[in-house]
Amino acid sequence: MSFAHNEKTPDLRRLAVFQGLQEGMYAMTHMTDDQHSASRYSVGGSENEYMDEQQTVLKNKKGITDLQALFVEEEKSLAKAYESLLDEVRSDTPITSELIRYAHGVVFGDLYDWAGRWRTVTISKPGVTWPPPDYLNDAMREFEREVLLTYPVSSLTTDQEFCKALGHIQGEFLAIHPFREGNARTIKLVTNLLAVQTGRLPLAYDSSDAGRNRYIEAAKAATLKEYDLMIALMKDALNALKPS
Repeated sequence: MSFAHNEKTPDLRRLAVFQGLQEGMYAMTHMTDDQHSASRYSVGGSENEYMDEQQTVLKNKKGITDLQALFVEEEKSLAKAYESLLDEVRSDTPITSELIRYAHGVVFGDLYDWAGRWRTVTISKPGVTWPPPDYLNDAMREFEREVLLTYPVSSLTTDQEFCKALGHIQGEFLAIHPFREGNARTIKLVTNLLAVQTGRLPLAYDSSDAGRNRYIEAAKAATLKEYDLMIALMKDALNALKPS
C-alpha cells in the first residue's frame, strides 16, 4: 500500500526513536482479548473452517493444528507488523478504513486467507450480534467519515482530547467488528500509530483477567454509544508507560 505524504514528514520509526522508544515495545502494548474464535463467536460460512475436530484452531496457511502454537505465530506476526508499519506510515498519514484493513492484512496475512478483508460471515456471541457482512462496506465508510476523519492529529493536543478520540474510535470500530478475527488487536495497533503521530507513547493495556473483562465491558457499552468506560480505559493505558 502506498501512503500519500509530504516528503519532508518523518516516518513513524524516526519519531519513535526520537521519543526514546525501544525496538519491539509496540508488540508489548496490546492484549489478545479477541483470541480465540471457538470460545467467543458463533460463526457461519466459509470462514468458519478449523484445523481440528474441537473447532478451536482456525484454518491457517501454515497448517498449524495446536492452539498454543497458533497463538505464538500470531504474536510473532503482530510484532513484525508493528515494525513494518512504523516504517511505512508517516507522521501525516491519515488514519482511514483502508489503512485499518491494510494493517489487518499485514498482521494476519501470513496465516489466514481472509486477512485484510471485511468478514463475509455473520458473527455473534451471547447477548451481542454484530452487523451482517452486507452492511460492512457502508458501515466502514460511515465510520471513516463520521469518526476517523473528525480526529486529525492537529486536534489531539491534550491527553483528554486524545483519549476521548481513541475511546470513540475503538468503541465504534468494535461495535462494527468488521474482521473475522483480530479486531481488537488491529484497532489497538492503528491507534498506537496515531499515538506516535501525536508525539505520545503507545498505550499499554492491562492484560490481566480483570483488564480483559474491563475492555470487553467497555466495548459492550460502546455498542450503545456509551463511550465513558472506553475513554477511561484509554486514559489508564496511555499513562501506563509514562514515567512515574
